[in-house]
Amino acid sequence: MTDFTTENFMANLKLAASYYPSISEMCRKLQINRQQFMKYLSGSSFPSRYNLRRICDFFGFDEYEILLPHDQFKNLVRLRPVHGGEDILMPPGLSDMLSQAQRNRGMLSRTQGYYHQYYLSFSHPNHILKSLVYIYGWNDYTLYKRLERLKYDGKVGPPDVFKYAGLATVVGDRMHMLDQETLTGSELTQTVLFMNYRNRVSMLTGLNMGVSGRDTHEPSSSRVVMEYIGRSVNLRQAISDCRLYAMESESVPERIRSHLTAAGRIGGPLRGATF
Repeated sequence: MTDFTTENFMANLKLAASYYPSISEMCRKLQINRQQFMKYLSGSSFPSRYNLRRICDFFGFDEYEILLPHDQFKNLVRLRPVHGGEDILMPPGLSDMLSQAQRNRGMLSRTQGYYHQYYLSFSHPNHILKSLVYIYGWNDYTLYKRLERLKYDGKVGPPDVFKYAGLATVVGDRMHMLDQETLTGSELTQTVLFMNYRNRVSMLTGLNMGVSGRDTHEPSSSRVVMEYIGRSVNLRQAISDCRLYAMESESVPERIRSHLTAAGRIGGPLRGATF
């Protein structure tokens, strides 16, 4: 006799697999033995936690969702079509990098929350760009969103707004953040930060690399400071503070301005700053 969990999983897996034209091809992409997968379909075997996670990632469901009562799962499938994993093929090296990002989620949990990010503007010389960054957990990953408002102090009219989405991980005792502009997908930015192992994160410092928004699209780099402002903030106020500030503006704390300009745009060896 199978229990309710196995019965639900068996019925839900059959439904999800029915959206894929070939069991053999599906097993090949999942890298799961076909005979073993057939045991899952028949209910004679239940997958390990590792294999269950791989199956759920392949079909685009959370683990708890594929264990729901079958009627509930059918309704979920109607609202969220099964992807069948066709667009999840990745080179082994990239798969290893994502696995590392999964393992490092616990190390990054203390960094989750909202930050104001400061760096020297790539497209507007002699200005500091202040943007809003939100770091959060999703499944086994640490993701983040970044919002920029290109507006000068005192400028009349709406600002130019840019939104980015990215992934954060830890490599070589450094926090690496890679994001892409979400509207056109034409811009990538990488940030490398010194890890802060204190119980409370107040500042993160490092280097920001990207491409200038000017017609020349010049690769550029700047020191960066991320100022922690909390896990729950007044978003309207936090966003309104995001803009381009003149280098001498009193709205930028002196300690942050001094750090950004200490060695010019790139400068010599970068040291972690303690605030």
